[in-house]
Amino acid sequence: MKLWDEKGRIFGKISVVDLAIIFLFVLALGWFLYSRFGVNLRRQIEERTVPCEITLLVPAVRRPTVEAIRKSQAMFEFKTNAYVGTVSSVREEPANVWFLNNDGRWVMTPASDRSDVYVTLKAEARVGENVITVNGVEVRVGQSVNLKSKWVAVSGFIYAVEFPEGGAQ
Repeated sequence: MKLWDEKGRIFGKISVVDLAIIFLFVLALGWFLYSRFGVNLRRQIEERTVPCEITLLVPAVRRPTVEAIRKSQAMFEFKTNAYVGTVSSVREEPANVWFLNNDGRWVMTPASDRSDVYVTLKAEARVGENVITVNGVEVRVGQSVNLKSKWVAVSGFIYAVEFPEGGAQ
């Protein structure tokens, strides 16, 4: 018995065209079932995110900048416009400035018109093996970061990264 007959059938019973249509139908059904019930990568990424609080130190800013930070809600990374977090608290302290006195010595004194501002942001972070990212922005203590909102654009340093639920070790 031949594998192919003169009419293009396998073993004289199944047409090659019918077999191709059945194969494509099974392939489409498999793709649908996998996409519907298979691995959901988006959900896996969302499950790896943990809430965190990022504290930024914005040094030596004037009063209008402090008020604009207090008025802000969402903060974004300056260049990429990636959402970083929501302002949860703003704390200000008098800024210390260095100046040269008449003796030629450097003296540190509190500035009357400047404040150091500690801005706490609530964010969702993804914790990897070697990096913590917030919406694609790497977050490390001591790192310089430029942020903006509707009201203000500031440059500061990451002062602390805390996980209230103890998510990162």
